[in-house]
Amino acid sequence: MTMRAMVFCLCVLAAGSAVSAQTPRGPEPSLETMLTRGMTAWITDSTGREEKVQIVSVSGGLVTAAAGDDVRRLRTTEIVRVRVRRSDSVIDGALIGAGTALASGLFLCTRSEPWRNCRDDLGSMFWIGAAFGGGIDALIHGREIVYDAARGSTRLSAAPLVGRRAAGLQVSLGF
Repeated sequence: MTMRAMVFCLCVLAAGSAVSAQTPRGPEPSLETMLTRGMTAWITDSTGREEKVQIVSVSGGLVTAAAGDDVRRLRTTEIVRVRVRRSDSVIDGALIGAGTALASGLFLCTRSEPWRNCRDDLGSMFWIGAAFGGGIDALIHGREIVYDAARGSTRLSAAPLVGRRAAGLQVSLGF
């Protein structure tokens, strides 16, 4: 075997191992599985208009949505993006607030007071921190994109190029 053939085989094997390490993408979620009756959503159609609607029904490639007194029927192919309101759990905020209050409260307290005095204040530090953390989380309401038709698959691949007197790298980006 010549040197060139051996280098070619090595490059093929190296590229093959990178390809075999890739995991296949699961099926894209469909609107029929994401949108449920009664759900409030912000739907952007193909014209770029976003509207806050309440989902009436989803079936047969049609989404029926009510925006106030107006009922719209949209084909699923006309829908570009769907956002829904997702709130963080108030319990998560309370736990984070309590932990933060305990850590910072004990740190500051032990710098100026004896441990006995700080130990007596643990309960109040916990409850004050939990109240603040839970209150902040209750006020935060974010919108999360659950469907985006414009989101395509992007690929980046690199392959080595080896010649008799030159070497290089071929990089390609696919959309």
